[in-house]
Amino acid sequence: MTRHDRCVVTASDADYFPALIALLRSLRRTNPHLDVVVFDGGLTKRQSARVRAFADVIPKKPSVELEGRGKFSYIGNTTLLKLEVTDLDYDKVLYLDADTVVLDAIDELFSFPKGTVGVVNERTALKNIFRVQHREMLKEVIDADWERPAFNAGLFALRPAEWRYLPDMARELIEKFGADVFSKTKDQQLLNLIFRAKTCSFPGRYNFSPFYDDAGECAPAVIHYLTQCKPWHSGYPRGYFYDRFRSNITAADFPEIVLVDIRRAFEKIKLSGRR
Repeated sequence: MTRHDRCVVTASDADYFPALIALLRSLRRTNPHLDVVVFDGGLTKRQSARVRAFADVIPKKPSVELEGRGKFSYIGNTTLLKLEVTDLDYDKVLYLDADTVVLDAIDELFSFPKGTVGVVNERTALKNIFRVQHREMLKEVIDADWERPAFNAGLFALRPAEWRYLPDMARELIEKFGADVFSKTKDQQLLNLIFRAKTCSFPGRYNFSPFYDDAGECAPAVIHYLTQCKPWHSGYPRGYFYDRFRSNITAADFPEIVLVDIRRAFEKIKLSGRR
C-alpha cells in the first residue's frame, strides 16, 4: 500500500469483526483514495487475513486499560487502542470506531487548524459524561468549561506529531484521579479532558447516531451504531440504518449474517400473520 500524508485508522477485536468489515467495505466504496490502518486487538487469523485485503493491519495491545462498569460496561479495552494513533507515521490521522459505516466522502475531516483536534460534539455537557460524585472533585482541579458540549470519541482527527504523549497523558489522569472516575465511558472521558479547549467541531453528519438523531434531519456521512445492540445482532431494528450496514457486509465476510437474515424474515412473516 502506497503511503500518503493522511489515513483512516480503526481498532477491532474478534467480537467486532462484522462491524469492522462493514466499515472497511464502506470506506472502499466511498473513499478509495484514503489509506486505512487497522489496530488488531484480538482478531482471529482468518479475520485478520480478510481485513488485509482492505487495510494495513498492526497487531496491538492497549497500553492503557480500564475496567468498565455500569450501562457502558460492554465497551472493551480495545477502544483504548485509539490512544495509540499517535504512533502512526502520517501527517494527519482520522480515527473511526469500528462500529461506523461511511456513506459519503470524508475529506473535510482532514481539514482542521494546527494545534486542534477535529471532533463532533454531542448534545450532552462535558460534566454529564462523569458520574455525579466525581464532578466536583474534577472541577476543583481541572480548568475546563464544564457546561460546553462533550464530543463523542468514536471519531476524531489529529496530527500525531502534536500528540505523541497521548497514552502518557491518559495514564497521568488515571493515576491522579483513580480508575473508577473513568470507568463509565473510558476513552471518551479521558479524551474529553485531554483535548479540552483544543477542539474544532465538524458537522454532526460525520458522527451520526441513530440513538440520538432522526435520519430526516440531515444526510448522514458517517453512521455510528452506538448502542449495545449492534446491526449484526438479530434484535437490531429494521429500517434505514440497518440497511446501510447490511449493504456493506456479505455472507463470505460473516456467514452468521445469513442466520440474522433468516430470523428477520421469520419475524416479518409472524408479524404479517398477526394482522
